[in-house]
Amino acid sequence: MRKLLIIPGLLFGLAFGGGGYLVFAETALPMWQNWQRMQDWRPASARLLSFSAADNDTRASYLYDYAGASFQGNGVGVSEVSDNIGAYQRDLQTYLRNIKRSGEALPIWVNPANPAEAVIDRDMRWGLFALASGFCSVFMLIGGVVVYASIRGAGGDLVRRPSLMAMRKAWQQAQEDGATELDFVDYCHQHYARPRASTNAPHDQGLPDGWQNRKGWESAQIRSDAGKGAWLSWLFALAWNAISSPVVFILPAELQRENYAALLALLFPAVGAWLVYRAINLSLEYRRFGRVLFSMDPYPGGIGGHVGGHIQVKNMEYRGASEAQNLQVTLECVHSYISGSGKNRSRRESIKWAERGRPKIGNSIEGVNLSFRFDVPPGLPSADVEQRGAYHFWRLSVNADIPGIDLQRSYNIPVFATGATSRGVSHDISARVATANKQESDAAQLAISTGRFDIEGLSRGMRVRNQGGQIQLKFPMFRNKALTLFAAVFAGGFGFACYSMAGMVAEGGLFGIFIAVFSIPFLLVALLAAIATVYLPFNNLRVDILPGEVSVLRRLLFIPVYRRRLRRQDISRLCIRRSGSTGQGADKIEHFKIQAEDRQGRKLTLAEDIDGEDVARHLRDYLALRIGVAVK
Repeated sequence: MRKLLIIPGLLFGLAFGGGGYLVFAETALPMWQNWQRMQDWRPASARLLSFSAADNDTRASYLYDYAGASFQGNGVGVSEVSDNIGAYQRDLQTYLRNIKRSGEALPIWVNPANPAEAVIDRDMRWGLFALASGFCSVFMLIGGVVVYASIRGAGGDLVRRPSLMAMRKAWQQAQEDGATELDFVDYCHQHYARPRASTNAPHDQGLPDGWQNRKGWESAQIRSDAGKGAWLSWLFALAWNAISSPVVFILPAELQRENYAALLALLFPAVGAWLVYRAINLSLEYRRFGRVLFSMDPYPGGIGGHVGGHIQVKNMEYRGASEAQNLQVTLECVHSYISGSGKNRSRRESIKWAERGRPKIGNSIEGVNLSFRFDVPPGLPSADVEQRGAYHFWRLSVNADIPGIDLQRSYNIPVFATGATSRGVSHDISARVATANKQESDAAQLAISTGRFDIEGLSRGMRVRNQGGQIQLKFPMFRNKALTLFAAVFAGGFGFACYSMAGMVAEGGLFGIFIAVFSIPFLLVALLAAIATVYLPFNNLRVDILPGEVSVLRRLLFIPVYRRRLRRQDISRLCIRRSGSTGQGADKIEHFKIQAEDRQGRKLTLAEDIDGEDVARHLRDYLALRIGVAVK
């Protein structure tokens, strides 16, 4: 029954790819064939009888003599389809209009093998050809990918079977252990005939059934996805450039028409160039380091225990502590899910837990050996074996910024709730990260308690002036540059969408009403983003902590938004509140604000844009001590 799932995907993929090929066979392919065979045609002269002009088509009729006979032709160009790409139709119509007005002879090209065939312009229209070819290629590529994904998805039992070599090793080991007396063929039949239990049904040891049947998890030697990533990067880069390449041919004609807004189309080939550059870098990285295996210890990794092992990197040399600073290993628990609907569906990632640190580095004959382990807290989700739809997986990444080509590898690894610990690795990254975090927290507490506020976490958005019994905190304008840029991009994008839809609304009718209703969410997002684009850079806050009183002034530019004073006896306590975050995983930075709560439960912000919970907590304690109130 499960194999029937392959039919819808196959039908859709074949229809998608077949449709792309049919369009290609009716557009780009005839154009190429006509251009090829017209290169042997002979020049001749004709008398233009008539021509008709449209935005996307030009038709003509003319008389000519060839080899002692008269013919009437109507061939115009190599393309047999109507189009309005570039200025080709307009220029051709202007040319024919001048010929008709002047009465001059019309130069044509005649097929010597069949003089009844003639054409006015035998030059190849490369812009139209590239557009048609790229468009159809994308459809055929998507169709092929859908067919492959359908076969791989619905036929998962076949795809995820271990290789014959792996099966032979398992059979030989089973014979040595006395676990089987079957020959190799019968052993394979017995193995494949076992019913697959649900991957959500764990063994007593916390391992799901059949987890080693997943490709890449057959042994403790885990391969990276570098080779596949390089191929996919090239595939995507070529597809993108095939689609965007017609811009190069169309743009000159648009600039001649003084349509300078068309310069924005250069963004597409610019992105294409970056994609090619990225694909080249990935290929060079794989060529330099080759296959880099991660030997897991324990195997599989244990939630509530350890994830670690060794990575052997060829063609890499360790020259001391300076290079060790640039080599890091990251472990992430990732939730992969599909967001959106219809054509807007896309796969996204949310990192549930992550940690990063430096491994132990040792030189070996062929390169360097990296050893490490992470302490994984209990309660995190296990890796999903099937990894379809919405699922969790564990990713290990190793990155080294070194001279020449940087090392960048990632591994999809098996991690389950077994509590297993490492036997041969003692370099504990988690313990070192915890020690470093404790040292940073203690240093921040010491700095704040002694009145030094130029530390990481505070210096981005806060200026402090301490004069005797008075403290003044200033949060100046332009302290949220990244968020301002993000809001401006949203405001510009959604604003442009609203502007484009406004033209359709102006046409009226039922369609105009539909577009007007459809544009309301875009308009609301554009307005909110525009307000944020103005508020984020220009708002500023000043807090004066005086003996017995706290004064707060919020302004937009130099215009006061609100001013409030609180007496010390009206403040019940100070608390910290998370206001947002940037980045995710090991790069995630949480932002906090400090608020004063009065006797009625109302809150007043005293400090904001603080990076890190420990820094916010230490600053809260410092301000609470100076004001003389409790903390929460």
